[in-house]
Amino acid sequence: MRKIRITAELAPAEEGGYVVYCPELDITTEGETVEEAIVMLKDAASGYIEVVGIDNIPHFSGKTIKEEVELVVNG
Repeated sequence: MRKIRITAELAPAEEGGYVVYCPELDITTEGETVEEAIVMLKDAASGYIEVVGIDNIPHFSGKTIKEEVELVVNG
């Protein structure tokens, strides 16, 4: 067993509640409150990792190169 950290990016949903996205796993879910959305994300992430396997997720396999890139956009 090992502990990992994932990111929870939350945004208000159009119909109420919150949409939460995890970029490391590329999964999205939602909840009525911030707390519920995070609980739903943890549940979805656990299920996803159980099916796929932690070593098959590039972010956690140690096989990826991570670079921050600056981009100029209009708007």
